[in-house]
Amino acid sequence: MYKYLIYCCLTLMSISAHSQVGIKAVNTWPQNRIAEANSSNKLFPTLVGVGIDYWFRLRQYRLEFLPAIHAQYAHENVILNNEKVGKLNWTVFEFVPVLQFYPFDFKNDCMCPTFSKQGQFFKKGFFINVAPGIALSNLTNSSQHDANQQPLKASQWVPFIRAGLGIDLGVSDLLTFSPSINYQFAHTLDWSAIFSSTSSNEINIYTGLFFNARLGWRFDRKNY
Repeated sequence: MYKYLIYCCLTLMSISAHSQVGIKAVNTWPQNRIAEANSSNKLFPTLVGVGIDYWFRLRQYRLEFLPAIHAQYAHENVILNNEKVGKLNWTVFEFVPVLQFYPFDFKNDCMCPTFSKQGQFFKKGFFINVAPGIALSNLTNSSQHDANQQPLKASQWVPFIRAGLGIDLGVSDLLTFSPSINYQFAHTLDWSAIFSSTSSNEINIYTGLFFNARLGWRFDRKNY
């Protein structure tokens, strides 16, 4: 299976004449948040991070591929174990092969950026994307009162899938700003190494909204 996936990626990259690198700011808002035991506060209202991707597309159709790597982070100071103050750090590293297409301008073999064309802004810029991915989730808990205490850790791989929409906004012929919003379905997390509740081995906190603000840079200046 892994050899087949690698072969498919190499084949798709070989049929593209041009490429683009993107940097992005990313943000996840969990739909379900866990409550602290001794307060009404909800933990981890958001994850924030950055990412990088590599863009290529088919020649005859506006079907694009953007394999990406993201890193997100969240931090909480919480009341744990007889009112001792603890620190929770949640980091998530993702690999996300994004599949993106333009439904109103799909059959188009132009390799130029969307925004360099004249007119029909929404038709040429609106896109839908689907992104199955895998994430490495790491949650650590350490006490602020005992520097010698080894922090507890809950680490696991989490499969997920996102689907959403966005639009291309031109900065120049070679720069594109592309905001998008997705809904994310993710596998539950096992945080029983840190939380003692009976449901802590099946926490559905990585499902929710995902926002992506991408700045892409084209390399093919000679075409303009």
